[in-house]
Amino acid sequence: MNSTDVILLDGGTGTELRERGVEVACHRESIWSAQALIEAPDEVVAVHREYIDAGAQVVTACNYAVTPALLAREGMGHRVEELSLLALDLAERARDESGQEVRIAASVPPLDTSYRADLVVAEDELRRDYQRLVQTLAPRADLLLCETLSLGREAVVAAEVSLESGCDVWLSWSLQGNRMGLLPGGETIEEAFAQAAHLPVQAHLVNCCAANLITDAIPRLAQLTDGPVGGYANAVDALPGPFDPLDPESINSRPLDPAAYADAVQAWVAAGATLVGGCCHTRPAHLDEVRRRLRG
Repeated sequence: MNSTDVILLDGGTGTELRERGVEVACHRESIWSAQALIEAPDEVVAVHREYIDAGAQVVTACNYAVTPALLAREGMGHRVEELSLLALDLAERARDESGQEVRIAASVPPLDTSYRADLVVAEDELRRDYQRLVQTLAPRADLLLCETLSLGREAVVAAEVSLESGCDVWLSWSLQGNRMGLLPGGETIEEAFAQAAHLPVQAHLVNCCAANLITDAIPRLAQLTDGPVGGYANAVDALPGPFDPLDPESINSRPLDPAAYADAVQAWVAAGATLVGGCCHTRPAHLDEVRRRLRG
């Protein structure tokens, strides 16, 4: 595979905002990066711009935590549409300021706390809330990124509703702690893929987990589909040891600097990945090193 065929995604947004001094509380107890849409919109634009400058060809709007359930906990359930559109406005502003040809993805995320398969609601409620999000996002987005999904049926509904919009749709699962090939809900990648195999999404990915879990996952995905596969990891490798299934971030891990992260991404590309980027704690420097390696 020619590395020039690889599409570069952006890196972590919420964690990068925090690195820049924006107050971004724990995702388990707050509306996470959505607060920055209200309190620091210029910083959101600046983060998008830095990723574009580092080589990102796809930028994901900062709407990951803009869901009915999460906003309702802060008394902001009526602001789903407003903040969704604001996130897209800011991503578009960054693209326009950069002068680059960049696709804007809208996140179609877990409706409740990340990694918590036990909090995934019944299908009718999933469908209702995803329809609310997609109806707002799809007219403005270049693609819908169903991401960080922890359960097969959750992913199916998110992708089904997204495909109904007519947009391009990418489907991305998260993986569990330090357990290779397992979603937080306990299904294997193969089992989750089988549930969604009938859906004509444009790409299958794995994200928001340790880089070495994605290194293991890419060959599995490549064996399941002839279509594009990829991944965008957190800037860590998972190490053996116990962890709390309700808090997969409690794993033993070692951080990955830009060079080590780019090593991992090169392994993904060698295994067939054509969509690569970063998730939590990856920074513009990580993406810039990946770009340098792939583009020479």
